[in-house]
Amino acid sequence: MKRWIFENLGLKLLAFLIAFSLWAYVGSRQILERKVVLHLELTEIPAGMTVDSSVRTTVPVVLTGRKESVLEVDPDDLTAVVSLKSYTKDKKDLLVHPLVQPLPSGVAATVSAIHVHLISTNNHK
Repeated sequence: MKRWIFENLGLKLLAFLIAFSLWAYVGSRQILERKVVLHLELTEIPAGMTVDSSVRTTVPVVLTGRKESVLEVDPDDLTAVVSLKSYTKDKKDLLVHPLVQPLPSGVAATVSAIHVHLISTNNHK
């Protein structure tokens, strides 16, 4: 029995160290997806326009990245932002793509496009 254990002990220890190193490397590279709901912030609304009150104020977001990076993210620190400055008054129904800010390095966010309906605040007589 002793012979079986101690025979080629150096090679057995080397094999164990290699296996342990690979296990630790793979474990540190795990990719995690986490679903969160973020507050939607609409910025730079065109003059004379307002956002319809039926537009959602939150959006579902999927955060993807290394396990430890994604788990450290506090959803209260993130906001989904949409800038409406490039839209004109003749466009009332918009399909917009929110950007999640601020995202830590190593974490990506996936957000579905949402519909925004703008209403003119000017009274036409």
